[in-house]
Amino acid sequence: MNTTALIRLILRRDRVWQPLWILSVVLFVATTVTTIRQLLPTRDAVLHYVEEIARNPVILLLQGPAYGDSVGAAAAQQRAAATTIFAALASIVLLVKHTRSDEEQGRRELVGSAAVGRRAPLTAALTVVLGANLVLAALIAVVGVSAGLPPAGSLAWGLTAASGGWVGAALAAVAVQLTQSARVAGAAAFTVFFAAYLLRGVSDLGGPGMEWLGWLVPNGWFLRARAFGGEQWWVFALVAAFVAAMAWAAFALSARRDLGAGLLPPRLGPARAPAGLRGPLGLAWRTHRGAALAWIAGAAFIGAGLGLGGQTAVETFGQSGALDYWAGRTGEDDPARIFFKLVVYELAVFSVSLYAIMTVLRLRGDEATELFLSGPVSRTRWAAAHLLFAVTVPVAMLVIAGLALGLGTGDFPGGLALTTVILPGIWVMAGIAVAAFGLFRRAGAVVGWTALVLTIALEVAWEVGLVNDSLFMISPFAHVHYSTLASPGPGTLAGLTVVAAGLAAVGLYGLRRRDLTL
Repeated sequence: MNTTALIRLILRRDRVWQPLWILSVVLFVATTVTTIRQLLPTRDAVLHYVEEIARNPVILLLQGPAYGDSVGAAAAQQRAAATTIFAALASIVLLVKHTRSDEEQGRRELVGSAAVGRRAPLTAALTVVLGANLVLAALIAVVGVSAGLPPAGSLAWGLTAASGGWVGAALAAVAVQLTQSARVAGAAAFTVFFAAYLLRGVSDLGGPGMEWLGWLVPNGWFLRARAFGGEQWWVFALVAAFVAAMAWAAFALSARRDLGAGLLPPRLGPARAPAGLRGPLGLAWRTHRGAALAWIAGAAFIGAGLGLGGQTAVETFGQSGALDYWAGRTGEDDPARIFFKLVVYELAVFSVSLYAIMTVLRLRGDEATELFLSGPVSRTRWAAAHLLFAVTVPVAMLVIAGLALGLGTGDFPGGLALTTVILPGIWVMAGIAVAAFGLFRRAGAVVGWTALVLTIALEVAWEVGLVNDSLFMISPFAHVHYSTLASPGPGTLAGLTVVAAGLAAVGLYGLRRRDLTL
């Protein structure tokens, strides 16, 4: 088995997940371009937007400045940073999955029993992930050109997004050599990437005097490619050099460690386990607490950022007149306010659903390891302990985000109402993932992620008028929508909660009846 065969194996294993994440980012870009074109229909509107952005410190920190006065430049300013984060997260997950995770689960040892070189698995994983990001760059460029944007700027935006994925994969390639835990490796790689992202933000926030700080990290390179504003193509050469250096370091480190081990020894635990670890709930808490706290902190950060800095952008959009239709449809007198609701709603739906589904699907990894289920614990108790976090952590995320949002806007009840009303919809998405996991074994992950992508696509299609209200009501989020389409009351929220509970019950019943998948 050579590197080419391993590449084919990886492509087969990810034949659903790879297209899903790539198309999700491309859809995100396409929606942004369409929306910005509607919200900023004239050059004067774009110029006003760019001027307002330059005076808003929160937006400079999170998104960076606009490098031009065109629709393309405004769209890239809005979403270029976000696309790099999405690409980096997906690339880190995939790279860790096909390297350190395979070692943890014994697949790497099985592959190593054949005639395969020591470097072949890492080479194959890097090749697939780097190639997937190249496809992402090409598709974003095609979307931009199809929308009437300049080809050079569209390609620069695509390469910027791909650069985020390339850097994330390179960091993950090094992280998997240092630690023997796949989860720690993934968390470490993304933490470094996000720290570099914030350092870039501090550089943009500090103005010309702090510009040098952004050039110290890769995020400062590719986010200064200036898509649609006098493209700087040479920054991608810096990214390529960084990725090559990290890949070389990863191969060098892999030659210095044992299979299944990391160069950094794991931290020794206490001599005696606490009493809380005697049951599945305590173990689930130890498993999920790090990720849960990180996601809650992220929700607070995003909520505060929207509350403190989002008003400038939405007031600018509100002056364009493009939101009058939405204001009338939702019963709002202020177009800026309805756009603010839209931004908060979409971020909350995507991010919290992402956490809920990821938490449910971690059951698959525990099922494959088999160790815990060999003890005196039922499958239902084991699964319910994990599902408790898929139910309660979204509550904490939305409440904290609502409070942080209210802190910035001065309207605490409004902030809480805006975020927490979507909670039953999140539970339904988690319930779909539970039902798929319990009934379909290996296909559970595919069904869970596909359901999320389809609901987001349906939302976008409804917003641009491609589907009618009746078809949109298939989505659970249509019933908790920010518009008057749903006007969710206690009965609607209770009904969605019952549906979510029913889906979870079906999944738990299916888990009891089916064979374990190892």
